[in-house]
Amino acid sequence: MESSPESRKIWTPIRTKPRQEKKLAQFCRTYRVATYLPLIKKVHRYDKRKVTFSLPMLPGYVFCRIDAPGFELLRKSNCVVYKIDVDVYAEKRLREDMRALHAFERLSGLQTIEVNPEIVPGTVIEVVRGPLRGSRGIVKGRKSHTMLVVNIELLGQSVAAEINAADLEAE
Repeated sequence: MESSPESRKIWTPIRTKPRQEKKLAQFCRTYRVATYLPLIKKVHRYDKRKVTFSLPMLPGYVFCRIDAPGFELLRKSNCVVYKIDVDVYAEKRLREDMRALHAFERLSGLQTIEVNPEIVPGTVIEVVRGPLRGSRGIVKGRKSHTMLVVNIELLGQSVAAEINAADLEAE
């Protein structure tokens, strides 16, 4: 018997409730649902102790290989907010991205990995670190991979400044 395309299991990004990624991954293991939760290692020092944590690389997302009934099962975990619909063609690109994430995951044990949201011109942002902390603006352009030119509205005027992308948060 041949399965219909609608019932074919494909890799799907699942948006979780805050801080529920590991709980959903455990739920998937319990119910034998193929899952991938990319983790990065973070090292914290407490007095003379060094503690290593494994934290989700993409907070709020877990990748699961599911079909429609599989998604209904995941909803029973009480961890799921929604799924991002993926067709068979987009799944191919997603699998390539997941392989790249796996490489970064391995690398995180050797060096610091920094994950930033994609910030493109027109994105409304808030500066979360640095001397302009708390300022809001619109990304005007990207000068390099780590520096952005941001238009910050101040008393009806525009002021442009180069700000490190790590110091920004998309709204």
